[in-house]
Amino acid sequence: MGVLGNTVPSVAERGVTEMSTLASGPAGVTGRSGTRAKLPSRAVGWWAIGLAVLGLVPWVVLPMITVAFRDTYPVTDTWVMPAIGLVLTDLAAVFNVLCIWLWKQRSVLNIIAAGLIIAAAVFIALMVLGGG
Repeated sequence: MGVLGNTVPSVAERGVTEMSTLASGPAGVTGRSGTRAKLPSRAVGWWAIGLAVLGLVPWVVLPMITVAFRDTYPVTDTWVMPAIGLVLTDLAAVFNVLCIWLWKQRSVLNIIAAGLIIAAAVFIALMVLGGG
């Protein structure tokens, strides 16, 4: 009991209160394990990660298609396959940038996916448009 009948919390109660306020991070991220900061909190964050994967997969699959069907369908050995890969990679990079800056999905997984897809998009654009 404090001065003038005011109740002053004990040190133990203050410690619990202070610890609970310290556990909540910036922008409303809460939780003791921090899983909300590691994983996206909304569906748009998961879409961005999926599109980043979808933007990188064609660079593995499209060369296999080109090798398998080069003689049957000569169009696969032209500018079409790199253009498809470039468009998918660039769209995924733009969506990831929008996801981080516009829709505020700044989880660790989103930032890693955005870093990878943006670096890949710049490299692929320079390789495809620069002629190699």
